[in-house]
Amino acid sequence: MSLLAKSAQPLTQLEISEALALPKSSTYELLYTLLEKGILEFDNEDLKTFKLSLKVFEIGMTVLEKTDFHEVSRPFLKDLSAITGETVFMAIDSNGTIVYVDRIEESSSIRTVAGLGIRRPMHCTGLGKALLATYPAQRVKEIWEMSDRTVMYTKNTIREYNDLIEDLRKTRERGYAIDNREMEDEIFCVAAPIYGHSDKAVGALSIAAIYLKMDDKRTELFGKMITDTALAISKRLGFRKDRLYFGA
Repeated sequence: MSLLAKSAQPLTQLEISEALALPKSSTYELLYTLLEKGILEFDNEDLKTFKLSLKVFEIGMTVLEKTDFHEVSRPFLKDLSAITGETVFMAIDSNGTIVYVDRIEESSSIRTVAGLGIRRPMHCTGLGKALLATYPAQRVKEIWEMSDRTVMYTKNTIREYNDLIEDLRKTRERGYAIDNREMEDEIFCVAAPIYGHSDKAVGALSIAAIYLKMDDKRTELFGKMITDTALAISKRLGFRKDRLYFGA
């Protein structure tokens, strides 16, 4: 099946036999068994060219839908926390706010009130902005208008819509979001979105560190690590692209 999946065109029995280095008789039995099971179908019955059937796609979608998001991502979170020595968070969008659904801290020294199940605004958190940067403009505007912009969590909290839009543009450009002490004093985060098989963001991942430990070099390093990890998780969930953001 892998051979046919990678082939740009349907293949004959002879082509499949040669590519797999199988005897013609064995290839015949294999192909017609898969044909009978509905895994393969003829592209041209007269020429006896074979292709994968839609049943393969249906099976793949069933597997992906049953894949547990948390189960897939947790080993990646643990590795990232162990390598960086910092706290790693995962969150999802819940009606225009983020909700923390996982937290790993192997040896981090940060103290944050962010705990599992806690809700926070999207416009002033790295996790939230990582997700917002994947959304269409209308949805971003809706979430902005739903949020309480009168609350200044820190002196760096975003208060103007145009500032948020510029921040999201930079997020798409660099490939990851930054929370520079916008939600909590002295906490600096980098974050990236996680996608599912529908190519829509299903959550976000962040590394949180003490601001005084961060500089441009470390920010770029963590940025690459968070994007690589988010992309790896996304691929396990069925995401088919090679970048997290498209267009600035």
